[in-house]
Amino acid sequence: MICRLSSALIGVVLAGPAVALSCLPWGATDAYLEAAASKSNFVVVDGQLTFDDSLLPTTDWENQQHTPEQSRIPARIQGQSLSRAGYLTPFASDITLEVLCYGPWCAGATDGARYVMFLEQRPGGYVLQVNPCGGFAFDAGKGEAAKQVLQCHQGGRCAPRAGN
Repeated sequence: MICRLSSALIGVVLAGPAVALSCLPWGATDAYLEAAASKSNFVVVDGQLTFDDSLLPTTDWENQQHTPEQSRIPARIQGQSLSRAGYLTPFASDITLEVLCYGPWCAGATDGARYVMFLEQRPGGYVLQVNPCGGFAFDAGKGEAAKQVLQCHQGGRCAPRAGN
């Protein structure tokens, strides 16, 4: 699992809505290290994500057991993929946005927003997974996530946030 959850999550799922979801810190360097250690292939893209946000899962707090564990949403990315020299290669592709929910807590994303995204290459195409504790999409607005990932990719300092 990409996201590191504290042991409190087990209690959260069993206890119901009175307890909040608890996640360990997670950042772009954590995602980079996770992707680099994975047997899967990833492409890192700094770009715009577009999708129909009406397809995002919502929680019916009166009927939480009906919250979907996973929603697969058609999406499109347009931006630049990462190479050793930086985010220089144009990238445009249809992808699947995979939105996970842990109990009643669901991840989200913003249609039209710019993200640094780690796209997993699967047999059916690229997948961007997001979950309530993080996932593989980071706000690219200030450029910090892109800089951190490039530094990791070029062999520079790549300190994880997880567990700190």
